[in-house]
Amino acid sequence: MNELVGKSYTFEDGSKIEVIQMKSRELEAATVPCVTYCVSQGRSIPRKLVMSLTEFVDTYGHLFGLKNAHNQ
Repeated sequence: MNELVGKSYTFEDGSKIEVIQMKSRELEAATVPCVTYCVSQGRSIPRKLVMSLTEFVDTYGHLFGLKNAHNQ
């Protein structure tokens, strides 16, 4: 999944999502792979967010050509 780092998707309205980092984090006594990504809309300051890899793929995977666990 590290091939996601540096990838971005730009929507028709100019909003953009860009993956900036993949890193494992301790969440609820388990090590979980997480994605750090930035979302920018228009000329606003980008927001940096972190989401588990599973949730990211389920939510945004289709934008990057990935299938989620439910649609394989």
